Amino acid sequence: MLALAFAIAGCSKKEEKAAPSVATPPEVQVTRPAARTITRVVGQPSFVQSYERTSIYAKLPSYIEKWHVDIGDVVKKGDVLADLFMPELVEEWDSRKATVVLDTEKVRVAEKDVEVADAQVKAAAAKLDEAKAMLAKFEAEVIRWDVQVKRIQGEVDRQVIAPQILLESQNQFRSAVASRDAAKATIQTASADLSSSDASLARAKVGVAAAKADLMVAKSEAKRLEALVGYLKLTAPFDGIIVVRNANTMDFVLPQTGDPSAGSRSPDLSPSTQAAPVYVVDRTDVVRIFVDVPERDANFVHVGSKARVKLWAYKDEWLPASVTRLSWALNVKSRTMRAEIDIPNPGTKILPGMYAYGRIVIERPGVMSIPSSALVSAGGKTFVWLYDGKRAHRTEVQTGVEDGRWTEVTNLRADTSSDDPFAEEWRPIDGTEQVLTGSSLPILEEGGEVKVTEASPKNGAPKEEEKGKDAPTAASQPADAGPLSTSALPR
Repeated sequence: MLALAFAIAGCSKKEEKAAPSVATPPEVQVTRPAARTITRVVGQPSFVQSYERTSIYAKLPSYIEKWHVDIGDVVKKGDVLADLFMPELVEEWDSRKATVVLDTEKVRVAEKDVEVADAQVKAAAAKLDEAKAMLAKFEAEVIRWDVQVKRIQGEVDRQVIAPQILLESQNQFRSAVASRDAAKATIQTASADLSSSDASLARAKVGVAAAKADLMVAKSEAKRLEALVGYLKLTAPFDGIIVVRNANTMDFVLPQTGDPSAGSRSPDLSPSTQAAPVYVVDRTDVVRIFVDVPERDANFVHVGSKARVKLWAYKDEWLPASVTRLSWALNVKSRTMRAEIDIPNPGTKILPGMYAYGRIVIERPGVMSIPSSALVSAGGKTFVWLYDGKRAHRTEVQTGVEDGRWTEVTNLRADTSSDDPFAEEWRPIDGTEQVLTGSSLPILEEGGEVKVTEASPKNGAPKEEEKGKDAPTAASQPADAGPLSTSALPR
């Protein structure tokens, strides 16, 4: 009994000796924020979509006279897919082409009329000039015989010349006056003829302009009808593959509803289920993969970001790629930004609609980061414990990207004890801060003393010889090692 009592007393002493003293400060390690490259991967399930997909509808209400291609056929840009039948349109086009020929001849005739009218104007102008010359001649004759009559009158008065000679000269004078008056009348007639010819020339020119306008209208109408007749042949918009055919011989197709006979059997009905395309053509030399990037990662994804795509139905391996384009706006419902990845598809082995999984690599080089184990969350906020050389102080921080081991720390809440109302609430991390890490962080108290020990690799803090160097990040891991982002969904 005594031996048992001594044994129990000895065990109690050993247990008391092993229990830690409440006065002993918690053991922690100290690290400093350092510039590192943080790499994370955003992965999302997706599907394959052709680079372009076009539904072919009829422009005009018509019948399908003949269809040339079926589903699975490879077509080139401009290949005829089907011929439509609308004879009244073809006849109207032929009539309009004949009208163009007729109006062209009318223009030619009108131009000839202009040439005739111009010649008539020139002839009338010549006649006017001739009449004016004759007037000058007769006016000279009038003056001559007037002088002659006056001279002979004087000779007759002196009885030197016989009166018969005076009478003859007076007759010549009267004849010259009559000829002068006739020339004046001829000038008036020639002037009137010239004015009439000018009016005819102007009218002929107007006729030419009107004929040309009619010709232009006829040509325009002919081109319009030619364009409509061109719609009677449905052609491929690009090099691709026929994925849907609703065309059947003598189907009646409408612009608004497409092929009514397709009904619910067509896989490409419009959202209203009222319109079925005659054909659907896919461009598959390049395919697209969509990855919806979460809001917190949207600012770090850009055109050219590295990516990888896996298509299990094609090849169960990761295909290297890069982000081709971004939507540059978040979806207000899903709070994601769409990124598109283009994949070359030689031989069209990758089929539209295949299930895919896309990953985008987000690299943040040279960001100030600390071990993720040094962060403490409380009340929706993130904190770190700072060391002032003896005691621990909890301070709120703002974080950026993280890769599971390291977390970017951007700002530290500043000391707001100042009375300055304009004092900054946050200050950037500069790398001088002493951040506490270790398993004792949950039991630390504000202003409590701590005991600093050497950092161990388990807690994520760098060793002494690693300080100032970049610790391994997700960038060193293979891209197919699995999603590193919490936003990435499992396979």
